[in-house]
Amino acid sequence: LSLATASLVSAQSFCSSAKHSGTSVTEYSNKVGSISGIGYELWADSGSNSATFYSDGSFSCSFRSAKDYLCRSGLSFDSTKTHDQIGHIYADFKLVKQNIQNVDYSYVGIYGWTRNPLVEFYVVDNWLSQWRPGDWVGNKKHGDFTIDGAQYTVYENTRYGPSIDGDTQFKQYFSIRKEARDCGTIDITAHFQQWEKLGMKLGKMHEAKVLGEAGSNGAGTSGTADFPYAKVYIGQGNSNASAGNTNTNTNTNTNTNNNNNNNNVNNGNNQSNQSNSSSSGISKICPTSITNQGYKCCSAEKCEVVYTDESGDWGVEDGDWCGCTVEAQTPNNNSSCPPSVLALGYPCCSKTNCVAVYTDETGDWDVENNDWCWCRGNNVATTTKKTTTTIKKTTTTKKTTTVTKTSSATKTNFCSASSHSGDSVKVTSNKVGSINGVGYELWADSGNNSATFYADGSLSCSFQNAKDYLCRSGLSFDSTKTHDQIGHMYADFKLVKQNIRNVDYSYVGIYGWTRNPLVEFYVVDNWLSQYRPGDWVGNKKHGDFTIDGAQYTVYENTRYGPSIDGDTQFKQYFSIRKEARDCGTIDITAHFQQWEKLGMKLGKMHEAKVLGEAGSNGSGTTGTADFPYAKVYI
Repeated sequence: LSLATASLVSAQSFCSSAKHSGTSVTEYSNKVGSISGIGYELWADSGSNSATFYSDGSFSCSFRSAKDYLCRSGLSFDSTKTHDQIGHIYADFKLVKQNIQNVDYSYVGIYGWTRNPLVEFYVVDNWLSQWRPGDWVGNKKHGDFTIDGAQYTVYENTRYGPSIDGDTQFKQYFSIRKEARDCGTIDITAHFQQWEKLGMKLGKMHEAKVLGEAGSNGAGTSGTADFPYAKVYIGQGNSNASAGNTNTNTNTNTNTNNNNNNNNVNNGNNQSNQSNSSSSGISKICPTSITNQGYKCCSAEKCEVVYTDESGDWGVEDGDWCGCTVEAQTPNNNSSCPPSVLALGYPCCSKTNCVAVYTDETGDWDVENNDWCWCRGNNVATTTKKTTTTIKKTTTTKKTTTVTKTSSATKTNFCSASSHSGDSVKVTSNKVGSINGVGYELWADSGNNSATFYADGSLSCSFQNAKDYLCRSGLSFDSTKTHDQIGHMYADFKLVKQNIRNVDYSYVGIYGWTRNPLVEFYVVDNWLSQYRPGDWVGNKKHGDFTIDGAQYTVYENTRYGPSIDGDTQFKQYFSIRKEARDCGTIDITAHFQQWEKLGMKLGKMHEAKVLGEAGSNGSGTTGTADFPYAKVYI
């Protein structure tokens, strides 16, 4: 396949008047092929489907009653060269949606694979579903970044399943655009570069294609995703590319973001000019938000800013990223405090020598005047007072609470060195029981399952070919007292996932019931599934709230079905954590209080337990959720 620079049609032209041209081939079953040197693929797991691919690169995807369907067209490679060796990769596309129905998840944009390492990647600029793809796409959310002039959320995932090399483990990378667009130019290499800055390594290129994918969790999805213009090419991007619906300019100058190709760039956000010479007597520092990612400071006196994100300004030296230095501040002067800090509503520390009481992706943090401040430079002393993630800055508003926290010694111990202890009981069928005063339950609707419960409250949940499986351990009550009457409830847990496969939905965290009113509740801090539980969990989405220092999405549901009082109608309440964690302390009462503020009433407590639940929409789920530490306490 020739990688010569493609001749470009102006974006204004292909966005307004594009149409299919040239010879074509229509496929009705799963097929990998090519036409006029352009690679394509149609794949679906069910339904009555087709796809037509044209010699100009355009294509049309039609699906009916499909559970999962995708078609794509673009460049195929032989897995011998990296993207750097191939050259700067772009794509132009125009999407026309026709009669779309029952789409629960969807990706429209760029799709491809690399080998060594094996990576499946997506750049998502639109979707056929009602909702933008959410946090469920990846186990690790890196955050929001400006890439090629638009805001994208970047996710990373590790998955076991079908790949270009058969069933195996591989990585998944996602860039998901904040604002959908129907037409424009995608700077694919700009996304590659951002991912690599975040430590998301790519291998030798196998393909990069324009993609239309749609899926359904129900009876199947139907409709047509027509791409009257689609080209993936090597060379210079379409500098006049219109962003379609959002009218965002998608400047595709190599390695630059809009006006960042000027040595004297001003970043806004109260950050001073960064090209001042050290001969002025002003010292320079390199932000720890950059050095903590494993990158060095740029050695050049006047750093040419080629990329800007929340970590600061970036240059390039010797073919690798480096951090542009900023001026060291005088006390109480935030003129050169990084925008990533100021955007959170915090100042830089005025003192010369910081003590790092907390470290996150932004850098090192100390405390002044009972509030957070950001440590500048490298004169930072560490301390054992790095407490828990409950003091992490999760919102862009300043905290009004004190930063003193309970000692984290116990937490540190159970997260690093916990193991089961005490007597145990192994259960191999559905059972409610107790051991050493700790209540437990195993329940599954199918499969070969077991659970081991220990006298110290810990538990281990093993399931094989189960459609729905749960086990839980913690406090049981007699339904005579409210949570206020019982006292403030907490839970400590540590989760170890082992050989998890084919999990379509899952909840790990706190589970329980109340009576009068009858309520089933979940506080979900992790999940065994590939994706975070989404909006499908509840009929009513109350929104995102900071609860005990972390962001949770709160849902409410009314359901008729099995309950602790037989088949009847009851309420369901969910708090689902934005960022999964394997170990920590859950302030259960803090969630109860947030729910009650939203009008979600609770009754007399029946139970509050650490839960591991996994379910499958297919042949069944298999694996072990081990909890070497689990305690629910007042």
